[in-house]
Amino acid sequence: MSKALILNDQKPGHLNQSIALVTLMRWEYDVVDIEFKNRSAKIISYLFDQLFIKAPTLYKSLPKNNSYDLIISTGSTTFYANKILSTKWIIPNIALLYPRGYKLHFNYIFCPHYDHPPRHRNIISLPVSLSCIEPSWYQKKAVEFKKTQYQPIRSSIGIVIGGSSTRSKINPAQLREQLATILEKTPEHEHWVSTSRRTPPEVDALLQEFSFDYQLIWSQNPYNPLPAFIELCDQLFITEDSASMISEAVSYGCSSVTVLETETPKKNHKLVEFIQNLIRDGYLKDMYMSFDIPTKKVNIKPLIEKALQDID
Repeated sequence: MSKALILNDQKPGHLNQSIALVTLMRWEYDVVDIEFKNRSAKIISYLFDQLFIKAPTLYKSLPKNNSYDLIISTGSTTFYANKILSTKWIIPNIALLYPRGYKLHFNYIFCPHYDHPPRHRNIISLPVSLSCIEPSWYQKKAVEFKKTQYQPIRSSIGIVIGGSSTRSKINPAQLREQLATILEKTPEHEHWVSTSRRTPPEVDALLQEFSFDYQLIWSQNPYNPLPAFIELCDQLFITEDSASMISEAVSYGCSSVTVLETETPKKNHKLVEFIQNLIRDGYLKDMYMSFDIPTKKVNIKPLIEKALQDID
């Protein structure tokens, strides 16, 4: 069995993608946190990479000794370090997400379709972001949820609310209408709702207008119920601001997944393309479609296993 070194930029979403890959491939792994010494060091790394200069001193620290068969990393902070260690230790490396600004000299690059990567033998384009698809993990999270958060009485609807960003903004008035519609059309179900780290206070306040069977306000209780929602809910409704949450929901479980529209200033943004592609292919639906229409699940496991078949 291969053992991987995961380089972690300390962003949970990035680390989760790396762990999802090693879990899918059933590899052993260690995680090492890394960071540049400063912002200037990161800028210099782009230039040095173009000049084929390897400068480990741009990082605060990097692993010294190799006991690994390959290196995996997700996110721009990690890509240059990935190349440094792969070259030094003469082992293959994998980049998750498109390494924009760096040379594409990785053994494997897995990135979403919406990044429109060039056609290269080492680039594998995926319809969604990598996420865990291990049934035992979701079952464990469902048991944890029932023990520590809430004990369901009947079938449930899960609502997951993200937050505003430069590419998407949650409009409280729009969300109020969406929530009212969901509750009105699914009276026989329990209704669970969760906010996230980026959810603005005015949206937290808005939720108090409704009666939910389970309600989690992340600013008061930083718990992630999404895996349990995916395992337990008949239907999921997720705001369109988070590609990672939507990717996870459409990759595992039996629930139908509906996207909740937000205000997106750039209608040609890659996030919009991501959503539209999933709706077109039947993996996602919007609020204008019937609640009774089921959605399919994306299965990227065969694609990844085929690409990595040369790594034991």
